[in-house]
This record gives sequence, structure tokens and C-alpha cells, in this order.
Amino acid sequence: MGAQDKMVTRFAAVRVFVMLMTFRLLVGFIIAVWSPYSILSMHPGRPFLDFIPLSIAGLLLVATGTAGYLWCAWDFASIGLSFGPPMLVARGVYGLVRHPMYFSLLLMLIGESLLFKSWRVFGYACVLALLSHAFVMIYEEPSMVKRWGAAYLQYSKEVPRWLPRLRRRS
Repeated sequence: MGAQDKMVTRFAAVRVFVMLMTFRLLVGFIIAVWSPYSILSMHPGRPFLDFIPLSIAGLLLVATGTAGYLWCAWDFASIGLSFGPPMLVARGVYGLVRHPMYFSLLLMLIGESLLFKSWRVFGYACVLALLSHAFVMIYEEPSMVKRWGAAYLQYSKEVPRWLPRLRRRS
């Protein structure tokens, strides 16, 4: 492979990486920023510093969820380099929980509901949790079993679906 071929391949990988990160960040923005903002602009919660312990807990959950979402978006984009990766992504944050993007988005939303004292944002988080669970059970996990077979079944035995392990799988 010549130098020009390597450069073209590297450019294609960077292009796919940028597309994946843009898509993931846009989805995260719509779910965790724009939608709660829309809810809060129609139905404001209580003042930000009304009850400081809830505000602090909310900020911690939002920060943790945001860091988790960025971490798993990075892992998915850099490890898989595809919207349908050619291999099972089971390392990084995916070694702690099977569906870290959904989990991280829910952490952000629960944190926002605490931060802004909004039961409507909490309700939105609950609906999103139910829809995510249904999507994972009905479509996503069965399609992964079809695609990766025994490797995914082993992965699903070792890594919890929703609540992350504190230590990585072996």
C-alpha cells in the first residue's frame, strides 16, 4: 500500500469518526439538553438553589452522565469506526455496562430533574427509560445476538445491561 493509499484510508477513517461523533453528540444534545429545556421553558421547575443538596446531587448526576456519554461516544466512534461496527465493541465503558449511552443519558435527565426540581423532566426520563428498555429487548439485543452470536451471549453474561459494574469484566 502506497503513501497516498494510506493517506486516503486515514482520511476516510477520520471522516467516519467525525460523522459518528457528530451524530452521537447531536442525539445526546436533543435528548438531554433541547428536550428538557423545552419542558422547562413551558413548565419551569423550582428555583435552582431552592434546596442545595438536591442541586448538588443533580449537578453530580449531570456531570457523571455527560462524562459517561462522551466516553462511550468516543469509544464507539474510535473502536468501531462505523455505524454498524465490524466487531463487537466490548471494551472501554462497554466493559462496565452493555448500554452506556442510554444509561448516561438517563443519568443526565435524572440529574436535570433534581437540579431544576422538575417532576416533568423526571417523567420524561422515565418514559425514555421505558422506551429504551423496550427497544433494547425487542430489537437491539436480538439483532446483536444474530450478528455476533456466542460472543455477544458471553458478553451479555459478563456485563450487566443497565447498572454498571464498578470494575471491568475480565
